[in-house]
Amino acid sequence: MPKYNFCNSTINQLMVSPKIRYPYPLVRVSNLTEQKLPKLTQSLQLKGNPFEHYVAEQEPNIAEYAVKPPYFEAIDGRVSNTSSFILFGDRGAGKSATRLTIFKQVWKMKSQGKEVPLVVNLVDFSSVVAGKSINGLSEKALIQEVSFVVIESILTWLSSLEEEDRRIYLEALDDSEKNLCYELLRDFYLSRPEARRAKSASDAMVLFNQAFLAKSQMWVSRKWDRIAELIGACADILAKRVASEADVASSVTNAIRVDPADFDSVVIMRRLVTLAKIFAFTGIVILVDKVDETEATINSVDRTAELVHPLLAKVQLLEVEGFSWVFFLWSQTKYVFEGEKYPARLDKIGHATVQWDDKFFEEMLNKRVIFYSDKRFGLSGLFESDQNVGSILEGLIRVSMRSPREMIRLLDVIIREHDVEYASQDSPILLTEESIQNGIDKYVTDTITTVYGERLLAQMFRLNLLTFTNKDVQSTFRVGAQSARTRIQSWESAGIIKHIGTRAAEGALGGKPANEYRIVDARVERVMSRQLIRYENPPQEEDGYEETALEESGAE
Repeated sequence: MPKYNFCNSTINQLMVSPKIRYPYPLVRVSNLTEQKLPKLTQSLQLKGNPFEHYVAEQEPNIAEYAVKPPYFEAIDGRVSNTSSFILFGDRGAGKSATRLTIFKQVWKMKSQGKEVPLVVNLVDFSSVVAGKSINGLSEKALIQEVSFVVIESILTWLSSLEEEDRRIYLEALDDSEKNLCYELLRDFYLSRPEARRAKSASDAMVLFNQAFLAKSQMWVSRKWDRIAELIGACADILAKRVASEADVASSVTNAIRVDPADFDSVVIMRRLVTLAKIFAFTGIVILVDKVDETEATINSVDRTAELVHPLLAKVQLLEVEGFSWVFFLWSQTKYVFEGEKYPARLDKIGHATVQWDDKFFEEMLNKRVIFYSDKRFGLSGLFESDQNVGSILEGLIRVSMRSPREMIRLLDVIIREHDVEYASQDSPILLTEESIQNGIDKYVTDTITTVYGERLLAQMFRLNLLTFTNKDVQSTFRVGAQSARTRIQSWESAGIIKHIGTRAAEGALGGKPANEYRIVDARVERVMSRQLIRYENPPQEEDGYEETALEESGAE
């Protein structure tokens, strides 16, 4: 297989070569097979693959090697003081890892007997978003979901206590506290179908078990079915201290039918704070994450912003004493909130955009390898001695789009492809230049179709220009200026290109400067420059093309 000079010329080799025409449809060029056993990690006697998991929730030991991101201390302080904050960041920028680190840290403090707020994750929006549709979303639906996860968290925590400790909390309730517990359970927890409650509780239990050092023997033994039953029993006990089983069922039915006009979000949030304080929490903090990962929002900045807009648009929801929100949001939504479509009072809530420098990536990868090697070596221990690890890392950072998650995914693919390439070797071989190049090629071809979809990529590869104007799009696709503009807007919304300025008008007569755009995804650049994806059969010309469209006076 050919060798490539990636280390010595990291940036230049990722630039797009002169314009190339591709046929259609997309076909991946790779004859590599997958191998399950991580031969390299076994030969190095690691206690696991440091890059196996791309999602923070799947890493129970993440607190052991997580690198605290910028603004971590600011967020930690606001959580302790139940003050709201927004952390914007690109996809894969470590927002979820930050959230989980905060979540686990606070619950660890709770297990040590310290006074902390009730910290709750709001990451599942299936109850407020119907499939790909976000129509009909309301503030009420979001507050109902928040109420559900708050109550669920309290019940989960109660189930983790020893029976005697749990009895102390439940039997110490006075009449007003019993009524409050009953009404909130009735309106926001028992009104959910039992199957949905069970599924949600199952997800909550696993995450809670990673964070809280439970004393209950059932939790220590991870007897999830019995724990789920205990959570349900806690809910029943609280409800039946006020009403009989028949009365509870009737009351729940009536609560579901309540007039939406009578729903007051601020009052409900205040009641939830009171509930949390009954059980010795100082307040409530809602960690809002994964807003852009629903079926309705995955490829749309606008819909992502729309999903949480009801919470950010109403200042009163951000000012309830003892109740705070920490949002972990896709960085692109910041521009939407600053615009007119879904305006939010960002001046009323602290916010920052997380960005990672090269030192962070070096520390992140080193800490992972050090942990998995039992402190025997760091990142450089994975590579052959003749490799310039610093130069390699520089290139990997660019290809991964400065995303911690994508960096982990990229290294996992490199190691996997390395194991395939050297599977027949008698003695283990560390990562080589060839391993790195093959792994990067495999990573970019597999990743970009998942990120952008093949229709959009087919358009980009047909255009095959690193920088371009509206007229380049018109000429390539044989469409008018407006159709070209629509394409450009869809590429820009997807994050594959960005506007970089203007280009002087061509010709002796001059004219209006044209907007110039550039591909900003290094993965797409690499696929283009190395022709890793090809087309078969020429694309059909689109309807509505007119030669005169290229001369439209309004063309950009």
